[in-house]
This record gives sequence, C-alpha cells and structure tokens, in this order.
Amino acid sequence: MTTSKTPATRAERTGSTPRLIAGVAALVALLAALACAVWFGYQGYQAYFVQKPIQAARDGAVDGAEQAILNVTTVDPNDTAGWKRRVDASLTGKAKEQITSQDVSNLDSMISQAGPQAAALSSRLIRSAPTEVDADENKATVLVYVAATSKRANEAGVTQTMGFSVSMTKEGEDWKADNIVPLDSLAYEDPGTAATAPSAAPRGGN
Repeated sequence: MTTSKTPATRAERTGSTPRLIAGVAALVALLAALACAVWFGYQGYQAYFVQKPIQAARDGAVDGAEQAILNVTTVDPNDTAGWKRRVDASLTGKAKEQITSQDVSNLDSMISQAGPQAAALSSRLIRSAPTEVDADENKATVLVYVAATSKRANEAGVTQTMGFSVSMTKEGEDWKADNIVPLDSLAYEDPGTAATAPSAAPRGGN
C-alpha cells in the first residue's frame, strides 16, 4: 500500500531549510568572533609583553648614552673631581676602567700648566639613535653626536662635532655605558695652544 506525503510533512521539510541556514550563520558568526578575540588577544600580548619592554629599553638606553657622553665631554677646569664623579655615575665595566685616577691627575696637570687661561669644555647634544636593542639581555648600542666647545675666558670658543658609539647595559634601574668608541678623536686642549707653522722667509728679488 502506498502512502502519500501529507502537507504537514512537506511544510516541516520546507521550514527546516531556514533553520539550517540560520544555524550555519550563527556558527560562522561565532567563529568570526572567536578569531577576532584571538587576534586582539595576540595584539595585546605583543603590545604589553614584547613591544612595551623593547620601547622602554630603547628609551632608557638612549637617555643613558646621551647623559654619559655629555658628562664625559663637559669639563670644568675648576672642578675636575666633580667631573670624575659625574663620569663614574654614568659608566660601568670597560668604560669606567678607561678613565682612571691617573687620567684625572694628567688632566689636573694640564689645567695647572695653563693657569688662569685653562679652557672649559662644554657640549651640546646634536642627535642620537639606537642601532641595537636587546631588551631580554638589557643591552643596547647607541650613536651619540655632540657639539663640544673648548673656551677660555674673554675668547671665542672652538666648537667641534664629535660622534661616539656607546655600548649600554642596564644595572638595576639605570642604563650605563660599558664601552665608548669615539668616531672622532677627542682631546682636551686649550684653544690657541696648537703649534703654528713658521711662515717662509720672503725671497729677495733679483
């Protein structure tokens, strides 16, 4: 005996299609929301645990390198002990070992020989930029350029641009220079003390 499909049965099958589509759409929306949550979570992790420490290390290393070079290239002939204290506060490791008590004594001797004509050395930051930053190891390398001016009283100063490659390391909360490589030569000299070449004697006419 054959049976015919009742109208109710056909209606039930017809009604199941929209419900199936709605279910699939809801699942897709759920997956999309989950993907967005994962993406934003990853971005948040990157910003807080990766990018933020790198930025903090970069800023700290650059600030420390700038201060170290300014301290090294700023010398008051009347207060070399103060200069040594500032330098020691900015340096560590090899850089700190490079400036010894003997260096300070030599500087004092040069200043004593110059007497009241001893020049003061001051510097002004021109620019700086990090070339390497390792936030995990607390290490960085920074290029620093300053305009260093040597000046005696009542005389115009002599200014020279100087560049340094500064290796930085973090000690506690402070970034300090552990190696300084000059890109230009640096020497403490009084302006006007450089030897001048003797002029040639005038030749007599025939």
